[in-house]
Amino acid sequence: MAILVGLIVFVLKLIAYFLSNSVALLSDALESTINIVASIMMFYALNLASQPEDEDHRYGHQKAENISALVEGILIIIAAILIIEAAVGRLSDPIPLEDINLGLIISLGATSLNGILAWAMMKEARKSRSMALEGDAKHLFSDVVSSAGVVVGLIIAVLTGLYVLDSVIAMVVAVLLIRMGVEVLRKTTRDLMDATCEEEELVIVGVLEKNQDLLEYHDLRTRRSGTTVFMDVHICIDGKKTVSEGQGIVAKVEEELKVVVPGIVPNFRIEDETQCKRYKAEGKN
Repeated sequence: MAILVGLIVFVLKLIAYFLSNSVALLSDALESTINIVASIMMFYALNLASQPEDEDHRYGHQKAENISALVEGILIIIAAILIIEAAVGRLSDPIPLEDINLGLIISLGATSLNGILAWAMMKEARKSRSMALEGDAKHLFSDVVSSAGVVVGLIIAVLTGLYVLDSVIAMVVAVLLIRMGVEVLRKTTRDLMDATCEEEELVIVGVLEKNQDLLEYHDLRTRRSGTTVFMDVHICIDGKKTVSEGQGIVAKVEEELKVVVPGIVPNFRIEDETQCKRYKAEGKN
């Protein structure tokens, strides 16, 4: 659906440019080509990320979503650079706009389609915690914002006769796109670099703290891959308990974690009280 809508929007914006001869509307159309490529990448990334683990990818394929979002951020910045390049050419030699009214109407129609799609995608991205879907939704939202800015600016340009605003508006839109692209890159590179999942760790700590079968826990580590959170932790239990009892404690904690952090993959290292940091600090050997 996103790819089809992207193609329709691109054609509509291209028609708007040819009708108006506006470099701002041309920049809008150029950004739409990036949207199409981004949607194709997102579709591929989501399909790949949903594949189960195999011999070459024992932790699954969820990183495909992060890679897709990374490319999304780069594409947003590339679109901004193309817009700046087109706008600079006309900045010193503004050209009067032609059939701008019809061009703006067509552009607004295309923007409305993008807005509806972006809203639906962002809603699903927050529900599924998909980085690829969120990256594409933000990309579309950037298109909606830039398109709205273009339309408003062109209306002012026509009313005032200051056609230089055509180029100025395009450059302002480009700066906003660069800012959004950098934000997408910042967020996805955190996950690619295995940054700590701060929100999830607070929830995990809550589960571990309230479990009375655990004497202590330490060396908690988390990382995210796509929509999956991987967790490692050392837990200390009474050394007098049997292996079966220890496994029962782990199973109970794991079940509680999967309820509060959907998609979590916990990994426990069981230790007895002699390996507890608190036990060692008290000098009990």
